[in-house]
Amino acid sequence: MRILTSFVLAHALLLGSWASPLHADRLATTAPPDALELDGDGRLELAVTVPARTEVEGLDPKGWYVTVQFDVLESAPDVRLEVTLDGEPLGLYVLATLADVSGPLRVVARLDAARTADLPERSTLVVRSVGGRVVLANPTVERFHTAPTPKLLGKANGVLGPDRLDVGALGLVALTEHQCRAFSILAVRAGGAAERAGLRVGDLVVAVDDRPLPVSSVAPGWEWFEASHESVIGHALESAARAGRTSVAFTVLRPEGGLRVELDQPFRPAAFGIDGENLGDALDAGFPLRGPLADAFERDLVLWAESHQQKNGAWPGANEVNPGLGALALLGTGDPRHTERIERTIAFLKEKRPEPAELTGLAYWAVAYQGWLFCEWNLATGDDAVLDWVTKACAWLPTTTHESKWGTQAFGHGPDGLPYDDKALMAPAAHLLVFDALARRCGVESTVWEHIRPYVEHSWSNPANEGHGGMGYNGSYRDQDEFWSRSGLVALAEHLRGDDEAGMRGPLTALMAERHPWMFNSHAYGEPGAALGLISLAVVDRAAFEQVLEQYRWRFLANWEPGYGLRYSTPHMGAPYMAEESVVNLAYLLLMSVESGGLVMCGGAGERER
Repeated sequence: MRILTSFVLAHALLLGSWASPLHADRLATTAPPDALELDGDGRLELAVTVPARTEVEGLDPKGWYVTVQFDVLESAPDVRLEVTLDGEPLGLYVLATLADVSGPLRVVARLDAARTADLPERSTLVVRSVGGRVVLANPTVERFHTAPTPKLLGKANGVLGPDRLDVGALGLVALTEHQCRAFSILAVRAGGAAERAGLRVGDLVVAVDDRPLPVSSVAPGWEWFEASHESVIGHALESAARAGRTSVAFTVLRPEGGLRVELDQPFRPAAFGIDGENLGDALDAGFPLRGPLADAFERDLVLWAESHQQKNGAWPGANEVNPGLGALALLGTGDPRHTERIERTIAFLKEKRPEPAELTGLAYWAVAYQGWLFCEWNLATGDDAVLDWVTKACAWLPTTTHESKWGTQAFGHGPDGLPYDDKALMAPAAHLLVFDALARRCGVESTVWEHIRPYVEHSWSNPANEGHGGMGYNGSYRDQDEFWSRSGLVALAEHLRGDDEAGMRGPLTALMAERHPWMFNSHAYGEPGAALGLISLAVVDRAAFEQVLEQYRWRFLANWEPGYGLRYSTPHMGAPYMAEESVVNLAYLLLMSVESGGLVMCGGAGERER
């Protein structure tokens, strides 16, 4: 398909519907305040900034190209439009904002690498109309690479990307960037829908299901939740499944022209043995926790956990977290087939960390996950052999705290001291409070809660003192951005203890429900922090949990590759040291326990309490 150097608005070809003529009288009739009208000579000249070419080792420095996008709000019939960037003519494509062409039009243009190399940072964008009045808005100039690689990804613990977006359902990995209206294809998985459709690395996607992409945000918050490219793709998959459509459409802009491709979407009733023409009922039955589609989802997570467990009983990733997380997830299924696997993990942990008092470094994270597993194993099986370690850990923990700057006893990451000028942090402490509560359920004496309670209450943003109700990072940083995991775990610990004397439970979970788009932003802990917070919310406030979870069906659908398990997209605060696919598959298999009742910490009743 050739690139058009101009187009007539009344008869332009639409990337979303190649045979449909566009009639200008269907455009908006009222321009917004920031609209840009071409002058009497039919000309608009704008000074624009061309993003600099980033120097990345191993990446062709001449491979950067730019795109120009803007919206046409009003136009006279039969207008021809021509655009240049610093004198270079651009090939133009028109996309309807809505499938029925009822809104403004998106114009997309690409200036390829060879003609981009010499563009100055401050360039001139000229839009010229021939044949009548035109009103434009939202002009943007963006930069992309012809051969994107993972080297372009941002820091995993950053919040502004660029981020990895792995759409397991479609067999592709995308590079999604903050404040951009397009995304690049980073990888195409062999045998997947993207490969079958002919997508290739470097393709620039500008529309999904014939709707031009909005300005993406990769920062946590409502803009990410509603308009990120991750959200757009996930909602397109959910809409297709509900409507019984067999594919999702991507509009791609290549150097040689535009292309609309249909990617087979895997969520079809027949593939899951479900009667009917669509999966709406299966989704509404409670996916991802309940219903026939959820059954298949859980089977894949279990299969992933089984196939990736190592001979020593651990899983890929951080040994402070993943062995305990994986064995807990399998224990939570209640399936006796996993007994040998769980016992192998317990033996591995006993050998690796036989004496709590000898631990250093990130000791508290290791104690929490190992402690959760040992307590839940005892509560599920009555096996008291693990309680010697639990008893030692509970006795040792209060002896390892240090005095914070506020005069209260506090935990750091381990027994070696307190970080942040003795301000310490609540994240590992919140995990230890859940361990303390589970140990008490096992009949083990523990005083961890009482020992650090003054620090916990000081860190909490108490509504009685005009606070927002969430658990702060510490007493000097009572934030509403990274609160999710620590808030949930403290609420869960209070619930498991049957103690709400401090009155924290309700405000903690209320803030979680109110600000759920921040759930993937637990500091350096986006996954499994999101899953742990969801578990806590499910146990403490089930109604709020159900309302939140149903709003994230799109994300589970996007990341799930049926027959494999979950693929990993960068959360707002990532943790690559935990092994990315390990942490999402194990964490969300653990989340399934809030429905199965296989774990006390997930709302179930152990054998001791039945």
